[in-house]
Amino acid sequence: MISIFRILILTFNLFSIISFAQKPKNVIIYIGDGFGIAAKTAARMALGQGLDGKRVHSDPDFQVLALDKLKYTAMATTHSLNSWTTDSAPGATVYATGKKTDNEVISYDIESNIALETVLEKAKKQGYAVGLVTSTRITHATPAAFGSHIWHRDLEEYIAAQLISSSQKEYAEIFNTSPIDSLKYNPQRDWILPIPKQNVAIDVLLGGGVQYFLPEGTNDIVNNLNITVKLNKGKRNDKINLLKIAQNRGYDYINSLEQLKNINPLTFKNNPTKKLLGLFNTSHLSYEQDRQLTNSPEPSLADMTELAIKILTVKGGKKGFFLMVEGGRIDHLGHANAGAVSKSCKFEIDSIAFPPDGGNIRLKNTSQGNIYGSDYLIKEVISYDFAVNLGKELLNKLSSETLILSTSDHECGAMALVGLSKNGTIRTYVDEPTQQNKNSATPNQIKRGNIETKGWFPYYSKYEFQGKYYPKPQSDTSSHIVVTYASNPSVLGGGCGGNHTPQDVWMGADDNIQGKFASKITGKGMLDNTDLYQIMIDFLNLK
Repeated sequence: MISIFRILILTFNLFSIISFAQKPKNVIIYIGDGFGIAAKTAARMALGQGLDGKRVHSDPDFQVLALDKLKYTAMATTHSLNSWTTDSAPGATVYATGKKTDNEVISYDIESNIALETVLEKAKKQGYAVGLVTSTRITHATPAAFGSHIWHRDLEEYIAAQLISSSQKEYAEIFNTSPIDSLKYNPQRDWILPIPKQNVAIDVLLGGGVQYFLPEGTNDIVNNLNITVKLNKGKRNDKINLLKIAQNRGYDYINSLEQLKNINPLTFKNNPTKKLLGLFNTSHLSYEQDRQLTNSPEPSLADMTELAIKILTVKGGKKGFFLMVEGGRIDHLGHANAGAVSKSCKFEIDSIAFPPDGGNIRLKNTSQGNIYGSDYLIKEVISYDFAVNLGKELLNKLSSETLILSTSDHECGAMALVGLSKNGTIRTYVDEPTQQNKNSATPNQIKRGNIETKGWFPYYSKYEFQGKYYPKPQSDTSSHIVVTYASNPSVLGGGCGGNHTPQDVWMGADDNIQGKFASKITGKGMLDNTDLYQIMIDFLNLK
């Protein structure tokens, strides 16, 4: 009996040691909204893929994007429950909950009238720190699908209230603070916080969308270093100030790159009520290209991701964290048809008269050279890739176990790379070789096609902005990438808008535990977008 007792004690101690030594677990899922294969290829080619040193797989710089270095890749379908072409709401919901829903629906089953618990909510309830980062409004479909539940994505005033509430009492208090008589304002307003969101306080919320946090007519003043004062405007017609309410609930509030850079992540350690809310624009954040041209006080997607990782690492402690990062404005360029062929549209192949969001920004003769439609797309993808690289850096830290996933909710615009434009001439591929007597089979002073450019490739140089390097065409006369959009209805005699498509999307994954979980996206043939959810659940050991 004594020997058996000693064995039991030793076994118990062994399990205690194993449990104590368990490493923190981190999951980062990156979602490039509307991000298709063509956009990824365009960014890679702008960074010189195909040129010397980046030509074949054995070349040291062949994989030029952080996305290219993710070890495991797959293709996946994207259809929603009721449409072969999804929108972002069910497109993100399926990653957040593992279940398909109808278009426009946010983590909600409209047939059973039940809110669907998300991976973020499960993780938070089981001790993980959690966060959402996006270049769109924080209330937009993709982040909303991880941190709220509602039958239609356009109800962003409700989504904003849900994001900063973790109990029914907190949720009701928000609407009870309205100076407007609720029954006169909206007799149908319902103040019920979905059960899955209860007991879930989101630790980090970074993106745009001040308009849904401030009363109509109220301004959020941004006074960044060396930047003219900017006003981000509210539009809540119930006169509720969610920024004040969020701050009363433990959220530090920031609205500029300068403030973001001055945040000390260590102040969040051992302080469960301390959280971070950063809103940097009235609506979506500026396109990366516009952010640079206007010297905007907004942070980049990578800036926000870096801070989120640092804070969640501290707050997650021995448990770890879950983070969703969205490159949301790739999708908007697909909708805008930036770089479209039709001259009736705002954008032409050769040049851009205005940035996609309008305005009177002068594009020619800038330090970046001439700006083309494809430049907007390329820089938006590279901004997303910088954020992915920050997650990849965690794979080198063996003190924690990290799983990185990159995917898209859908493709937008039916983007296609049709060739290069040089001096206004668009061509798809290189000139043919020539010799003095073209009809002779005997070699005689043969010249390669396009010998003056060493081939027909995009020729881009790099420039530095805020410590990171971005590509730009070497000159107004050098060859640059041309992007066209098959979803452009002008081809069919309509207007200029683009839209989502049912095309398959690319997925990438990696982890620092010998690919034990990242490899689960491979070896199965074509994936469905429901497949990523269970991988995240299993990795975090969520019950």
